[in-house]
Amino acid sequence: MESITLAEHVLLLKDDSASLSFEEVSSPASASRFSRNFPEDLDFGYTDTALWFKLDLDWEAGLVDEATPYLLEIGPPKPTDDVFVWILDSDGDVLESMYMHNNQTEFHPREVRTLPGGFVVRLQPESDATIYIRATSFRNFHVPLTLWSETAFKRNEAQGILIMGLFYGTIGIMILYNLFLYLTVRDRNYIYYVAYAAAVLLVYLGINGHMVFLDLNDNYVMRHLSGASVALLSLTRLQFTRSFLDIDSYHKVLGRVFSVLIAIAVLLLLLAVVPEDFGLFQSSSLIFSFFAIGAIIYAMVDGVVRGHALAKLYLLVTLIGEIGVIVGFGTLVLGVFPHNWFTDNALFLGLMAETVLFSFALAWRFRLLEREKQLVLQEKARLESEIQQFQLAEQQLKQSQNRLHQILEHSDLSLVALNEAGYITFASHGFCSLLGLNKADLQETEFARLLADSSNPEQFVLGNLSGQDDDSELAMTIENLALQGRDAEIVVRGQLAQIGVEDAFYLLVLNDPRHEEGSGDPLLAFRMMAQARDRLGSVSKQLQSLEPLLIDAAPQVRRELQQVFESLNSLTGNGSDSPTSHSLKSRLIETMRLAVECWEMYTSKTKVELAQESKLWAIVIDNGRLRTRTLDRYLGEESFPKRPRWRQVARTGYFVLAAIKDKQNLPAETREALKYSLLELQALTSGERS
Repeated sequence: MESITLAEHVLLLKDDSASLSFEEVSSPASASRFSRNFPEDLDFGYTDTALWFKLDLDWEAGLVDEATPYLLEIGPPKPTDDVFVWILDSDGDVLESMYMHNNQTEFHPREVRTLPGGFVVRLQPESDATIYIRATSFRNFHVPLTLWSETAFKRNEAQGILIMGLFYGTIGIMILYNLFLYLTVRDRNYIYYVAYAAAVLLVYLGINGHMVFLDLNDNYVMRHLSGASVALLSLTRLQFTRSFLDIDSYHKVLGRVFSVLIAIAVLLLLLAVVPEDFGLFQSSSLIFSFFAIGAIIYAMVDGVVRGHALAKLYLLVTLIGEIGVIVGFGTLVLGVFPHNWFTDNALFLGLMAETVLFSFALAWRFRLLEREKQLVLQEKARLESEIQQFQLAEQQLKQSQNRLHQILEHSDLSLVALNEAGYITFASHGFCSLLGLNKADLQETEFARLLADSSNPEQFVLGNLSGQDDDSELAMTIENLALQGRDAEIVVRGQLAQIGVEDAFYLLVLNDPRHEEGSGDPLLAFRMMAQARDRLGSVSKQLQSLEPLLIDAAPQVRRELQQVFESLNSLTGNGSDSPTSHSLKSRLIETMRLAVECWEMYTSKTKVELAQESKLWAIVIDNGRLRTRTLDRYLGEESFPKRPRWRQVARTGYFVLAAIKDKQNLPAETREALKYSLLELQALTSGERS
């Protein structure tokens, strides 16, 4: 016969304590303890029991005369722990005793080293013999026994070598190819891939007992190298996944989880060189690998949910490869699938497919990044062109603005420009002369301080002006406004108006009692300036709406853009964007509420004091009490203004953060909520399209 399966021809003794010696087992008293009560395919599942097999060989005379050798194969797969074989003659004397293990470096003359097979012992048909085999394993224990003729065994082994050669050759080519790519493009993902492929190779060597072919001549090194391969596979897969998906760029918490898992994998690798018994270490590495796989699966799914193109590709490659890995793992380790050619080789086929597909995925990722780079360069060129147009428009506006300043500087008109909180940002020469004050005395002064005691402060309230429903003409006439000059009280009448739509400020034009005749509408020039600034603001929106990635790709252009933005506002110092979408409305209300909450929680001060210290909001007197009517309108949807000043809200939030940044008694979640809300507000306003 060319081959025969020995499952129905052997006897089995289970040594639950794993303490019986060969002398005890081979004694006549133990003969009755052997039985045929075992699975037909010799698959015992997970067990710590030491298994003793007994086989009686009765050679035919023709085989003895021909001296044709036969091969006894234990496996495949090779048992992971020690295997001992004793060959006895017909008189019961021991002819040979052999010790075999995956990582041994010295071999018995009868042992045949094989690539795809199990442990193989050469038998000579000299006389009848009895063979005892003792084997243990810490994973699923499947140990088929087969007797081969030497010719049939070599023919069967050649087919297995073809599959093994395909796997080893493919993995080796992928390692060398991607290592060359790393040296060429200097992309760290390639070196992580090379490390992962090398770990796959080591795991394959360890599972199949092929470590012996490394010929390290050091059993300790080979044993530790095999034990560390599982932890090394988890470590390299985690690092490759983290880098390939660039998890840290969009999920900080998941990135920290990967960092912790990588640190644990490194610790397991360090522990691999310590123990002599690898059962506990292998179990720990196996358990850890489940946590690593769970984190990797979550990262893939999370990336797909976020619309990450690379995560979709990574998930597809993993699904293809993991089908084989799951089937192979379930067969070789868990023993839940029946043994056949596909299930026995599914693990290696899956690993090979996954490794090859990951190499293609890296190539696709590189092409994708190259396309994005080209788009960035094109967008940069477009941005630079628009910047030039913007700078030209800004220069024209600045010239008109300078001419207007020169006119106002030498004009006798009594003009005062106020910000949202009622502070003076500009005072004309005529206004200074009217009150007998210097311009330096009026700069950054609250206008309410100039009101005389006899004046009615209720008639001069910016909130009344901005609260009108008619947005087309926000202006009102003020009668008998009493101002306190340097020497005496001056009673004037004037007109208060909001100038501009996007970048608005308040302008008060007073009629000098010394000159009763008017000189036209002095607000007309300011309205024209505001319209020009609003038109320029529409260009600003287009530039601000560029994606952050494109802006970061052109830092010099971004600096130029920032300089242009900063130079727009010599009168007010305010921005030029006023988006009013529903989402922005909700974000403004949330931001203002958080800012007030943080302010009151830390400082124990009121909204009135916030408006007073920040100089951003007007304060009015209502029934003898100080109120912040304008600020309060941003705290609820019912009172929310039709044309909100979102920059006022943002400045309030940053003012509060600056005031509490070094304090410890404010809950971190409240402060972080305000920071997050401000970032969301910035994203909404910078992405608004005109």
